[in-house]
Amino acid sequence: MAINSFLFEPTTWGEPASVFEVDDPKLKRVRVSLWKKLHFRKAATRSMSMIRVERLDAQGNERVSKPLWLAWVGEEMPPIEEVLQLYLRRFTIDHWYRFLKQCLHWTVPKLSTPKQCERWSDLMPLMTWELWLARDIVTDNPIPRAEVF
Repeated sequence: MAINSFLFEPTTWGEPASVFEVDDPKLKRVRVSLWKKLHFRKAATRSMSMIRVERLDAQGNERVSKPLWLAWVGEEMPPIEEVLQLYLRRFTIDHWYRFLKQCLHWTVPKLSTPKQCERWSDLMPLMTWELWLARDIVTDNPIPRAEVF
């Protein structure tokens, strides 16, 4: 089935291959549904899985928030029970990328070659780990902001 019509027309969803529900301490009741062997209209030979994450109320009804749709393309997908935990880890990764860009100036250098860009990007995790490992031996001493008159 083509993805284009799948997401927007509930009548095309069919039965999911598997459904998993869990009570999460922060998100409360969550339902994760999985559909397998889908594809984009112009890539019929490249299959993918679609995952829908829904937050439910205590009675099992959908909450006000919209369901979250995720796609899995590539090697074997982890068990559906692990998908929610893997997705929730993305927030930590998103904040790490923001830190790299805003504080370590990852995207500031104007490098000339792809090899230079790759080397610069390889340094980012190393710098992050060094900062994290040194956190107990340094004192936060920010530079005072210049006052604007």
